[in-house]
Amino acid sequence: MIELPFPDKLLWPNGRTRSYLARWQQTKKHREWARLATLAAKIPAPNGRVDWSVTIHPKTGNVIDRDNAHASLKSYADGIAQALGVDDKLFNTPSLTFGKPIKGGLVRIVIAQ
Repeated sequence: MIELPFPDKLLWPNGRTRSYLARWQQTKKHREWARLATLAAKIPAPNGRVDWSVTIHPKTGNVIDRDNAHASLKSYADGIAQALGVDDKLFNTPSLTFGKPIKGGLVRIVIAQ
Protein backbone atom coordinates (compact mmCIF):
# COMPACT_ATOMS: atom_id res chain seq x y z
CA MET A 1 0.00 0.00 0.00
CA ILE A 2 1.18 3.48 -0.87
CA GLU A 3 0.03 6.47 1.19
CA LEU A 4 0.28 9.92 -0.33
CA PRO A 5 -0.94 13.41 0.55
CA PHE A 6 -4.24 14.71 -0.74
CA PRO A 7 -3.60 16.24 -4.21
CA ASP A 8 -3.01 19.98 -4.25
CA LYS A 9 -5.91 22.08 -5.52
CA LEU A 10 -3.89 23.09 -8.59
CA LEU A 11 -3.88 19.46 -9.79
CA TRP A 12 -7.67 19.25 -9.87
CA PRO A 13 -9.34 20.08 -13.20
CA ASN A 14 -11.14 23.02 -11.61
CA GLY A 15 -7.98 24.32 -9.92
CA ARG A 16 -7.39 27.88 -11.02
CA THR A 17 -4.06 29.58 -11.39
CA ARG A 18 -2.60 32.24 -13.59
CA SER A 19 0.78 30.60 -13.34
CA TYR A 20 1.57 27.47 -15.30
CA LEU A 21 4.81 27.36 -13.33
CA ALA A 22 2.87 26.87 -10.08
CA ARG A 23 0.90 23.96 -11.56
CA TRP A 24 4.08 22.41 -13.00
CA GLN A 25 5.83 22.67 -9.63
CA GLN A 26 2.94 20.86 -7.91
CA THR A 27 2.87 18.22 -10.64
CA LYS A 28 6.60 17.61 -10.27
CA LYS A 29 6.39 17.44 -6.45
CA HIS A 30 3.46 14.98 -6.44
CA ARG A 31 5.08 12.78 -9.08
CA GLU A 32 8.25 12.56 -7.01
CA TRP A 33 6.32 11.74 -3.82
CA ALA A 34 4.59 8.88 -5.63
CA ARG A 35 7.85 7.60 -7.11
CA LEU A 36 9.61 7.56 -3.75
CA ALA A 37 6.65 5.99 -1.93
CA THR A 38 6.45 3.24 -4.57
CA LEU A 39 10.16 2.51 -4.33
CA ALA A 40 9.89 2.39 -0.52
CA ALA A 41 6.96 -0.05 -0.77
CA LYS A 42 9.17 -2.35 -2.90
CA ILE A 43 6.39 -3.17 -5.34
CA PRO A 44 7.66 -5.53 -8.07
CA ALA A 45 7.42 -4.53 -11.72
CA PRO A 46 4.18 -5.82 -13.26
CA ASN A 47 3.86 -8.20 -16.19
CA GLY A 48 1.36 -6.49 -18.45
CA ARG A 49 -1.49 -4.21 -17.41
CA VAL A 50 -1.59 -2.66 -13.96
CA ASP A 51 -4.70 -2.86 -11.79
CA TRP A 52 -4.80 -0.34 -9.00
CA SER A 53 -7.31 0.77 -6.44
CA VAL A 54 -7.44 4.16 -4.79
CA THR A 55 -9.11 5.26 -1.58
CA ILE A 56 -9.35 9.01 -1.17
CA HIS A 57 -9.84 10.38 2.32
CA PRO A 58 -10.95 13.98 1.79
CA LYS A 59 -9.93 16.88 3.99
CA THR A 60 -13.55 17.68 4.86
CA GLY A 61 -16.94 16.07 4.59
CA ASN A 62 -17.72 17.96 1.36
CA VAL A 63 -18.72 15.83 -1.61
CA ILE A 64 -15.96 15.28 -4.18
CA ASP A 65 -16.70 14.73 -7.85
CA ARG A 66 -15.44 11.29 -8.90
CA ASP A 67 -14.21 12.40 -12.35
CA ASN A 68 -12.25 15.31 -10.92
CA ALA A 69 -10.75 13.07 -8.24
CA HIS A 70 -9.60 10.63 -10.91
CA ALA A 71 -8.01 13.42 -12.96
CA SER A 72 -6.17 14.78 -9.91
CA LEU A 73 -4.32 11.44 -9.58
CA LYS A 74 -2.44 11.79 -12.90
CA SER A 75 0.80 12.96 -11.25
CA TYR A 76 0.65 10.06 -8.82
CA ALA A 77 0.11 7.58 -11.67
CA ASP A 78 3.13 9.03 -13.49
CA GLY A 79 5.35 8.71 -10.42
CA ILE A 80 4.22 5.15 -9.71
CA ALA A 81 4.77 4.15 -13.33
CA GLN A 82 8.25 5.65 -13.29
CA ALA A 83 9.16 3.72 -10.13
CA LEU A 84 7.81 0.48 -11.60
CA GLY A 85 9.63 1.07 -14.88
CA VAL A 86 6.48 0.94 -17.02
CA ASP A 87 4.49 3.38 -19.12
CA ASP A 88 1.40 4.73 -17.37
CA LYS A 89 -0.68 3.80 -20.42
CA LEU A 90 -0.57 0.25 -19.00
CA PHE A 91 -2.57 1.39 -15.97
CA ASN A 92 -6.22 0.37 -16.01
CA THR A 93 -8.77 2.86 -14.74
CA PRO A 94 -8.46 2.71 -10.96
CA SER A 95 -11.12 1.43 -8.64
CA LEU A 96 -11.90 4.67 -6.78
CA THR A 97 -13.57 4.83 -3.38
CA PHE A 98 -13.98 7.59 -0.85
CA GLY A 99 -13.11 7.00 2.79
CA LYS A 100 -13.92 9.00 5.87
CA PRO A 101 -12.52 12.52 6.04
CA ILE A 102 -9.05 12.82 7.58
CA LYS A 103 -7.51 16.10 8.65
CA GLY A 104 -5.27 17.20 5.78
CA GLY A 105 -6.63 14.45 3.51
CA LEU A 106 -4.93 11.25 2.36
CA VAL A 107 -4.71 9.03 -0.71
CA ARG A 108 -4.15 5.28 -0.30
CA ILE A 109 -3.16 3.32 -3.41
CA VAL A 110 -2.95 -0.44 -3.74
CA ILE A 111 -1.27 -1.99 -6.79
CA ALA A 112 -2.70 -5.45 -7.55
CA GLN A 113 -0.10 -8.15 -8.13
